[in-house]
Amino acid sequence: MSRQAWTRAVRTAAGFVACGLVAATLAAPVAAERALEGVRFSDRLGSVPVEVSLAHNGVSTFDTGILGSLYWERTGVGGFGAVIRATGPPQAGGTLSSYVSPEFVEANSLFLSDPDETARTYGDELRALLWRRFLLLEIAAGLAGGLLLMMILSARPPVAPGLRRGARIATGLLALGLGLASSAATAAWLFDRWSGSVEPEQTYPMPGIDELSFSSPEALEIARQVRPFISKNTDRIRERVAAFEATAEAGLLATVPVRADALSPREGEVVVVAEADPQGSLVGTRVRTTLYALLQQHLSEGALVMRTISGDVTSNGTVAEAGFVAAETGASGDLPLVVVKGDHDTETTMEQLADNGVINPDADVASVGGLDVVGADDPAFKALFGGLVINDSGISETALGADLRSALDAEDRAEALVVLLHQPRSAAGYIGVESLDELDDALGRETVPWDDGVPDLPPGIINIGHLHDAEAPRVIWNTDGEAVTWTVLNQLGTAGGVEENPTFNRFSTPFSTPLKDLTVQLQYVDGASGLQTGYAQVVVSPAGDVTISDRVDLGLPLTSSPPAP
Repeated sequence: MSRQAWTRAVRTAAGFVACGLVAATLAAPVAAERALEGVRFSDRLGSVPVEVSLAHNGVSTFDTGILGSLYWERTGVGGFGAVIRATGPPQAGGTLSSYVSPEFVEANSLFLSDPDETARTYGDELRALLWRRFLLLEIAAGLAGGLLLMMILSARPPVAPGLRRGARIATGLLALGLGLASSAATAAWLFDRWSGSVEPEQTYPMPGIDELSFSSPEALEIARQVRPFISKNTDRIRERVAAFEATAEAGLLATVPVRADALSPREGEVVVVAEADPQGSLVGTRVRTTLYALLQQHLSEGALVMRTISGDVTSNGTVAEAGFVAAETGASGDLPLVVVKGDHDTETTMEQLADNGVINPDADVASVGGLDVVGADDPAFKALFGGLVINDSGISETALGADLRSALDAEDRAEALVVLLHQPRSAAGYIGVESLDELDDALGRETVPWDDGVPDLPPGIINIGHLHDAEAPRVIWNTDGEAVTWTVLNQLGTAGGVEENPTFNRFSTPFSTPLKDLTVQLQYVDGASGLQTGYAQVVVSPAGDVTISDRVDLGLPLTSSPPAP
């Protein structure tokens, strides 16, 4: 390209950029207004599917649809409030009558015991989406408007060619100012006509609760009837939680230091802290935060190398659970955390985990703490009370595990792996059996090789959750080759003490005491070979009583040195 052609191209590009910036500047007021009106996302509050958007009418609104709206006289920056609109019946019960059942009101009120945290989380999400939408509109305006403006300027002679340079600049700035004023006036007109700017016509205040009102007397009457019950139940739950946490903390403080020597790994071993299904329990997270700190304080230095969660970090996979995800990921401090998706998690959950520095080894081997770890994200989503299961991936849980195994076999790996899956069916697919029941004969043969009839697996560990009940590990012996190795299948319990088959009469919430044993497994791993050599179980009962099992050996005795740092 000649220098003249190059100069012409640079001038053309610079002209286009300048025209694009002018067009984007002129469009900014309208783009901002359009972004405000259009920003929205879908989520679930308790078991109710909702759509969240913005309004500027002095209140934040929960539009139930069938029973009218609830108004909360609380807004954020610039006076903007949230509009939360129910988009369907509850995902448990599944009928419109579910809205007015006492069980539904109780269940969902308990899941929304912290409205300030929900409001903060929704505000953060709306703010991020608003900026993204505004920038996309500005880019579109800059590209389209810049091209159009450049074509107009290229096709017509310069305006007022006799004017001096200063006068031409002043004329251009005047035109830009008039254009901005016109754009701002248009944006103001659109904003004024926006339904989100219209204040509620008539409201019915809730007696005894400032800033809360309803759009219909029917909704107000229901709220007045259930309020005493909800208040009494909430106070009772808080008292039980305080007692549970005090008992559990005292038990951990009394037990872990005494058992520290017995729980510390042997020479050449490291410890993996293995969990599954914390499932949104803030109470469980607070108890385990104490446990992790005590383990790191009293076990031998550098003993803990990794913490794993085999799915179901959250209860509902919602935007509103961002605060819980942050608390859960921060509970173990600097200890690396590795997680795979469960069927109560969503892509939103996985994004929240990534934002908090969590490792997700979905079909991708990662090296963590000197060990290789891999997993597969569960393809399904199960609604809060189990009334709805969605799997639009085209892959079953069994096929998920089989596909992961095929990918690893194709790599012809000899190194041991920590494999994280959520559902037992995925583990069955990975192992190559119809059901894990086929492995029951392995119980009692944890340290003696035998022909279990299972073709050799990649050696190491398979951790699964989903059932919320811990079982004794099954050792699968790999005896087809020259060297004997083993793979330990660990069915983990629930790290949140959460009920896995909830009903409206018995269900766990983020703010209530555990309904089942809260369990964490300490997995002892030979640092050189990556083989699991033992385990111990930490259990906190629903009453808060702490039990720490003795170490149980697995596999064959190994003599090895710690891996080089």
